[in-house]
Amino acid sequence: MDITLRLQRRQPGQEPYFQSYALSLSPQNTLLDALNQIKGEQDGTVAYRKNCRNAICGSCAMRVNDRPILACQESVGQAFAWLEGNGQTHHGKLTLSPLGNLPVIKDLVVDMNPFWADLDVFDPYLLRTNAQNASLEEFRQSPQERALLEQVSNCILCGACYSDCDAKAKNKSFVGPHALAKVNRFLLDSRDQASQQRLERQNQGAQGVWGCNNCKMCKLSCPKGVAPLSQIEEMKIRLFDLLDPL
Repeated sequence: MDITLRLQRRQPGQEPYFQSYALSLSPQNTLLDALNQIKGEQDGTVAYRKNCRNAICGSCAMRVNDRPILACQESVGQAFAWLEGNGQTHHGKLTLSPLGNLPVIKDLVVDMNPFWADLDVFDPYLLRTNAQNASLEEFRQSPQERALLEQVSNCILCGACYSDCDAKAKNKSFVGPHALAKVNRFLLDSRDQASQQRLERQNQGAQGVWGCNNCKMCKLSCPKGVAPLSQIEEMKIRLFDLLDPL
């Protein structure tokens, strides 16, 4: 099939503009295949990130027609089907642009440093209050305990949810859905010993769960089914129980 791919181009210190490329592709080709073809055959100056090609690393997160996706996961056929299913005409054209809520370095490459800084705010790692024998044995889990982490552990930190977060766009101090989903991941982890401490920190201002305005965009945009909004809502329930126990 013959398509036109419009890329948002941007050089440092310049205003963004769109550049179109004509391609011949199979509907099964991914958008990353399309970008690789452009870079290899038409324009070597196009900048974008890629790595695993298996929807594991999250490097190729970007927007197609303002919808966040993983370019290695989304096929050309899927992109057109989504537009048609949502009543949008496309005339064989797709538009690729960088993730939102992050500074653009060049073309489809964004500066992820604010994303990582927000992730670090709430200690995204196991916290142990009792370190005795920590070096002598593993922190074991039963299959049932590990199963509680199945959904939230699928997060690959691609930035798709962060890109579309309305709360983040309006409140720069809000850490974003990726960071809060990670907090809940450790609240659910039987090996973590800082649940109360984690929850109490969420009750301080609008940096944590109370900064979420329930726009639902993170739940819709997550390519791995983590549903960050569900994780945030679960934490709010835990926090209510902590502050006002029955």
